[in-house]
Amino acid sequence: MSRATSAGLIALGAAAGLILSLIAYTTRSSGINGTGGALLVIASSAAILLAAMAIAMWPKMRGWLRGTLIFLLLLGILGTALAAYFLDSKWLLLAMAVCLIGWLLATRHQDAPASRGARTVKGKATS
Repeated sequence: MSRATSAGLIALGAAAGLILSLIAYTTRSSGINGTGGALLVIASSAAILLAAMAIAMWPKMRGWLRGTLIFLLLLGILGTALAAYFLDSKWLLLAMAVCLIGWLLATRHQDAPASRGARTVKGKATS
């Protein structure tokens, strides 16, 4: 699976989480309307979405920057999932599970190392 596909899966879960948290924040019957926790989940879902889009749009990102974003994505996904659990929002928890699956796929993806061609020295193959 490509890096863009796994980042797309994270972005899909984050977009769903953003929509669900916006609905929960504005709907009176949700029980969490207007609360700070719901507002925090809105912000964290938006941050996860932006980070996933950055990973998908810049495939040539430096290793340390990509590693930092991947680590911060994990913290954001787990923190948002914990907030979804505390807010008793099962659909938001499911959206963060989708993000976590995408994160796992993004960490498993590695670029193939550049192969060095075999060099020959006076007819003998060396590596």
